[in-house]
Amino acid sequence: MGKSIDELLQQELEAARAGTHQRQKGEEKRLLALKQQKLKKAEQTRLMRVAAVDARFEEQKREVEDEFNRERSIVQDRLAHELMERQKRSSKGLEDMNAVRAMTRRYRQTRGADPGMATKAASKRDIKGTAQAVPLRQGDVEEDFETMMELASTINPSVEVSFMEIDFRGRDRQRPVDAVPPKRPLDGASGKRQRRGDFDMKGKARAEVSGARITVWYEEEHGGRKMDVPYVGVVNSCDPREGLYVKFEGFPEEMLITNEDDWRWGSHSRKPPEGSGRR
Repeated sequence: MGKSIDELLQQELEAARAGTHQRQKGEEKRLLALKQQKLKKAEQTRLMRVAAVDARFEEQKREVEDEFNRERSIVQDRLAHELMERQKRSSKGLEDMNAVRAMTRRYRQTRGADPGMATKAASKRDIKGTAQAVPLRQGDVEEDFETMMELASTINPSVEVSFMEIDFRGRDRQRPVDAVPPKRPLDGASGKRQRRGDFDMKGKARAEVSGARITVWYEEEHGGRKMDVPYVGVVNSCDPREGLYVKFEGFPEEMLITNEDDWRWGSHSRKPPEGSGRR
């Protein structure tokens, strides 16, 4: 005979306790499918949120890089402008000093000569045949210095020209300028000496001057304080009476260095102390 109801119930109870009941297996299968579905949905949500965070990160990264590049460009432009202005001021100062020196040289070359003949070259025969030159008068010197002061102020209004101001008494303006006799050498001193107006080569022979490096100090004002600024250049040529013609680094024009300038042979970043040698 078939199994009784009690036996069937006992078997189902044992299967339920063992976890092998058909209903339990079906429910576990359903719950496992639901679990897989929820895990898949959670993974999709995670990926979406990670993508949103990455997109926000890239956006903020681009904003920071754009701001950095903009600030760097502003700093570079401001620095370049300041350097260009400094170079212009330095170049303008050198041009003004050179113009004043050139004007002084022209005055020295033409003083005492007829203005109409100042630019006309004369041969030795013409010089010998001409009459005696008109002596330079003190009034002429005063007028010439006043003209030089006006020209210097026109070239550079900030240049100090008060040292060029001279004044003669009215009765002395027609008197000729007294010639200064040359000094005699001291006893025992060498008869060979530097002529007045010759340029001091500071120990170098004329053959060694061309191509030599030179440092010239010019007084400039920075931050309200005056200081000697060094400029390094190369000697292109020299004139034993005028001086050295120098091409400075960073400047297109050629400058004339005379005995009035403060200079040394070689490249120097600092000014040597006084009495440390002239080379």
